[in-house]
Formats: sequence, C-alpha cells, structure tokens
Amino acid sequence: MNINFEHKFLNHILSRGYDYYISGKVDKFKMNGDEITAIVHGKDDYIVSMIIEDNTFLDGKCSCSYNRDEKYCKHIAAVLYYLNEKKELSPKKSDDLKNIINRIDSAKVKEFLYQCLRNDEALLNRFRIEFNEFFPALSQKNYEQIIYTAIRSCGDQKYGYINYEASFHYEHVMLGFISEAKKLIEQKNYDTAFTITNVILSSIPKTEIDDSNGSTGMIAEECIDIIWDILNNIKSSDELLKDILNLVINDVKTANLYNYGIVLKNILQYFIDEQLYLDKIEEALELSLEKFKDKKYFFNRKNYIDYLIQIYKLKEKDEKIIPLLEEHSYDENVCLMYVDELIKNKRLEDAINKLKMNLNDDKYKNNKYASKLVEIYAKNKMNNEYKTMLYDLFHKYSNYDFDTYLKIKELYSNNDWNEEKQKIINKLKKDNFTDRILNQIYIEEKMYNNLFLNVCHYNMENIEQYEKYLLPKYNKELLDIYKNSCLNAARRSSNRTAYRNVAIKVNHIIRIDNSLETVKSILKEINEQYFRDRPAMLDEFKKVINNLEQYLD
Repeated sequence: MNINFEHKFLNHILSRGYDYYISGKVDKFKMNGDEITAIVHGKDDYIVSMIIEDNTFLDGKCSCSYNRDEKYCKHIAAVLYYLNEKKELSPKKSDDLKNIINRIDSAKVKEFLYQCLRNDEALLNRFRIEFNEFFPALSQKNYEQIIYTAIRSCGDQKYGYINYEASFHYEHVMLGFISEAKKLIEQKNYDTAFTITNVILSSIPKTEIDDSNGSTGMIAEECIDIIWDILNNIKSSDELLKDILNLVINDVKTANLYNYGIVLKNILQYFIDEQLYLDKIEEALELSLEKFKDKKYFFNRKNYIDYLIQIYKLKEKDEKIIPLLEEHSYDENVCLMYVDELIKNKRLEDAINKLKMNLNDDKYKNNKYASKLVEIYAKNKMNNEYKTMLYDLFHKYSNYDFDTYLKIKELYSNNDWNEEKQKIINKLKKDNFTDRILNQIYIEEKMYNNLFLNVCHYNMENIEQYEKYLLPKYNKELLDIYKNSCLNAARRSSNRTAYRNVAIKVNHIIRIDNSLETVKSILKEINEQYFRDRPAMLDEFKKVINNLEQYLD
C-alpha cells in the first residue's frame, strides 16, 4: 500500500516509529475492511487501532500515554510503516501448496511428518500444543523440562545467553506454551494451564536475556491474564485457588518476580476483595515489610501497607493502622498516608509537624512533602503559611513546577503581578536548566519575543512545539533555522533511517506558510551535493514525501 500519513506526525515521532517498524516490533497485525489493529512491542505492549479509507490515514488510537494526549504516537507510525511495506502470500500460492499436499499419498505425508517431529524438538512442541488433546497429560516436572529446554535452545550454545536478536525467537517459543495454556482453559483443564504459567513465570528471573524489546514483560502479562481467566472460572473452594495464592504469597515474601517487573498485586487484591485466606496474607505482608524494612528503595512498601490496612479494617483492627504507618513513615509515600490518617483523626498539628520534620535535602521527597503542606494550608485557609510554602515549593523543592507558578499568580492583582512576574523571571534566568519553565511562562504571559530569543538556538525538533506562538511574527527566522537544520542533518546522514529523517524535516517545512523558496533552496543544495552519490537518499525522499516530488525533478 502507499498511504500518505507523515504530515500528521511530529518529525521525531516518525523517526522513532520507523525504528520500531524496522526492528520488527509490530505484531498481531489484522485488517478488517478499513479497520486495522496491531500490537506494538515496546516497554509494554501497546494496542493500536486505526481507520484507513481509500489509502488515506483517517485516525488512529493507541493504548500508550502519549496518545491519550490526542497526539499520534510512534506506535501508530510503526504500524503505518508496516502497512505501507506489507507483502502477503497471494491466495494463488496458498492454493497451489494445498493442491500439492492433496496430490501426495497420505501415508507418505504422515511418515514425513513423523520423521520431522522426531528430529525437531521445537516442531514437536508446536505439534503437541496444536493437538494436545491426543497427548498424555504432563506433570509440572515434565513442563519444567520442556520449557527450560526450549529456553536454552533460544540462547548461545556455550553460555546460554539470549541476545537481542534471539529474544524475538524466545518470545515466539514462549507464546507457543501460552497458546497451549489458553487451549487447556477452553478444555476446562485449569490445573495444567496454571502449571504452565507458573513454570514460565518462575523461569523469567532465571533467564539470561537482553530484554530491550520487552519480551519477558509481555510474556509475564500473558501469564497473568491466564491466571485471571482461571480465577474467573473456578470456585472459592477449589484447591487450585490455594496454589495461585501460594504463587502470590511467595513473591510477597521474596520479591523475585517483583524485582523483574512482574506485578502480581492485582491478583493479591482479588483475594482481599473476596476475603479469602486473610490471615495468611496478613502474616506474609507483615513478614515482608519487616524483611525489607532497611531497603531504601522498596517500591512495593506502600502497596503492602495499603493491603494490610484493608485487612485490618476487614478484621476490625483499626487501632493497628496508625502505628503501622508511623513505623514506616520514613518512606515518603507511606509518610503521606500517615499524614492523611492523622488528619482524619483530627490531628492536624501533628500532621503538619511531621511534614515539616521530614523536609530535608532530598528534592524528590521534599517536592511531595511541600506539595502536601501547600494542600493542607489551602484547605485550612492558613493564608500566610500557604503563600510562603508556595514560593518554597516553586524555588526550592519542585524544580520550578509550572502549576505552582500559576498558583502564585493567583495571589496577585494584575497590576502587582507584572512586577512580581519579572522578579520571578529574573531569578530563573540566573539559574541553570530553566529553559522549560521560562518557555512556559513566556507562553502564559504572551511574551513571544522572549520565547523566540530563548528557543532560537534549539534544534528543529525542539522548536516545533513552539511554532504556533512564533510563526506569526518569526516566519522567516524559523525557516532559516529549519533550513540550516536540514542541511546539517543531510551532511551528517549516512544510512536510510537518517536520510528518511531529513526528508521528514523537509516535509514539515513545506507545510509552513511562505516556505516554497526555502524548500526549493534546501532541495537544490541537497541535490547538488548528495543525490548523485547517495541514491538511497533520493529514494527515501521520494518514498516518504509524495508532495515534494514536484521539486525533485
């Protein structure tokens, strides 16, 4: 297909999307008429859906946070690049293969299949998964042997390490076992399905793998989904429920899976919500909190305390809540829970003193403590304290948070604010790394001359976000900056991805008013210096930027 979509994306988003595409991260691509869905593997697995009509990209959605801001993300771009270069086996070739198989004697086909299965462990596994109802049931020990053998086959023969390229094969192999578990659930064989997921989950911390593409995280999420399917189909009296709880309890005590980014807390919440085995869960949580008490960064501490509080309330042990929170209030998240509990118990002064006492040299913690003090002062109409803490939060504790700036602005009348605003700006200019907040202030106060002077030395990708404020007055200046950016990028480029990035930059410029001469000048210089010696660059320009073809002749 040839879909024109680049003009709807920011340049750096297109570049990252193309990298995702060529890295093979687009998976489970499906096309149903004009509707397209796919999974894109990244830090997590992201679900992409889009509408294509008459080879035109109309709209796209993605489950990532960037897309929730109503911007098209790199995952959508990756699927569009995949779609543009997608080649499928023609129906004719598929039918020819079926005809050939049908003409061969079935006994010979079966003998050929038998010999293949004998000599190919991976193929045998695929065959067993597809026709598992014809095979004898396997024990957990059997599955451990099969799954760990399959994992070892993905890695280096000498050291067993699974590198980045091999991680995609690992993912494919593990998804085969997950498919088997899903099939067993359909057959209501929940015990064996859980055995498979349990073995896979326990194998992840033991697997030496370059997980840059998020393979183990995706596999773990699939396993957890299977456990949820099992929980939704069994009764609270089933023995299997205890096995699932033991998996979760073991991780509460050891944090083995948690340390590998595998989160079982929602399953633990299920048992608490259903009020099942509360004594056992309470004991495990208390032991875990004591075990990891001296660990500075134990990110599950707040969650475990929250679960314990739920259990204390269910068991009418409310008197244990404040001592529990106080004991662990050295953790900033628990400290905030402790403060809320003190306020709920009419101990406002104790809450304020606790926050003041915990203010220290740790900027990350101070931000939370100071923000909480601002919230408390505002709610209790402690105006002088509120104003003082707002300034402290902005200048000392928050690295110049823009929302805090807006709250400070609300304290002043228009006349008084002009003078105060300039004081804040002057102070920010004396500090390092304040460009971001200064640009936000210049936009808020419509100080576009200052904004231009602050961003004119940026590269093109970073200036783009400010275009709508600057183009009305600085059209020519921005075009000159963009021209230099394109020519510098062309000078440094040496591969197709880099060539494509240059083309994307030029494609962005042509959509700016009064840019025709600038575009012609850029292309003239690139043509004279590079197109003859770099035919791949010319190819990328023509492939990516259809609306520039008239200038490439």
